[in-house]
Amino acid sequence: MDVRISVQNLTGMPLFEGLDTEEIGEVLSRVNVIVKRFRKSDYILLAGDCVDNLCIVISGTVQMIKEDIWGDKSIISNLGAGAVFAESCLGRRHDRSIVSYFAASDSEVLMLPFGKILENPSNSKAHAKVVCNIVSILADNNSRLVEKTEILCKKTLRGKIYAYLEQESDNVGSKRFVIPFSRTDLANYLDADRSALTRELARMRDEGMIAFEKNTFEILE
Repeated sequence: MDVRISVQNLTGMPLFEGLDTEEIGEVLSRVNVIVKRFRKSDYILLAGDCVDNLCIVISGTVQMIKEDIWGDKSIISNLGAGAVFAESCLGRRHDRSIVSYFAASDSEVLMLPFGKILENPSNSKAHAKVVCNIVSILADNNSRLVEKTEILCKKTLRGKIYAYLEQESDNVGSKRFVIPFSRTDLANYLDADRSALTRELARMRDEGMIAFEKNTFEILE
């Protein structure tokens, strides 16, 4: 479903960092912006789809996922408001997505034609700033994928769990934090069996390594 979006809702988002509402409006007036609303469990993009747009989460949560031929889902990344996605598909020879994007909750997504974003015939400073922001976002997204690789490289499930929890703790600067995943989604993120994950979390709690209640965790060691 296509919807309207206020420019005020975009201020402070990483893509428009350093721009005021007038400058954001100037950039958006140069491209054909689409804002779409997705219900929870809707697919935004499927693996194999052609991708022309840079996508920004306005509200809700979007997950980057990879599914195998049996329908098993692995969560690559969890994306909240302000996150940019589908950028890794743009500039590829065939511009086709190798992953799917899934609305984990009711979400609104802003779609910007990437080709138009790269064009800046009038040498607009605001437009140039958006391009610089895109480069920074690409670097940040790449760093998060490296962090995910570090988790999956751990040889044991406990190692994966602890590496993930340490990253979340570092991100918020506190030993106590809330994770964005249900137990099922956390298992999918760690490429683990849900029952095995639940058992290992219980063992880690019993051994005094962590404390948790639902999605709130605390690292004790």
